[in-house]
Amino acid sequence: MTWMLQELQFVAYRIGAQPFAIEIHRLTEVLGYTSITPLPGAPAFVEGMIDRRGDLVPVIDLRKRMGSQEIHNEMQTRILIVRMLQRKIGLIVDSADEVYTVPVENIKAPPEGSKFVQAVVKQENLWMIVLDLERLLTEGEQTGLRAFQLPNLMKS
Repeated sequence: MTWMLQELQFVAYRIGAQPFAIEIHRLTEVLGYTSITPLPGAPAFVEGMIDRRGDLVPVIDLRKRMGSQEIHNEMQTRILIVRMLQRKIGLIVDSADEVYTVPVENIKAPPEGSKFVQAVVKQENLWMIVLDLERLLTEGEQTGLRAFQLPNLMKS
């Protein structure tokens, strides 16, 4: 018997008015916005770090990365803790709200030449962009992030 995947789950989030989605298996948690500690010596695209149960997690403002001009941290601002580049990374977004179960036929390939887009997902009348998280950072930025190791606070 062959099992075929018929649907996938996504968490919807927004940057400005633009809806995005992330595969639920990439997400470890969704946090309300909290203060971020700047890190001297960290790569420039890293906003800082947060402490998650003894693990220091680097945080990237996805709104800046996607070119948003107006950035405000408000009640609905969220930090998505995702698995990316073999580690946990926080991504700041304007809001994150719902989990969608999407039939595979509603998941489409991105338009030709899309730099960061992995797929486009249709849920009812809403089209959401699924970003290719590994492509959000240049090779040099990925190397810089891998080289910038944050200590685990629970270890001595």
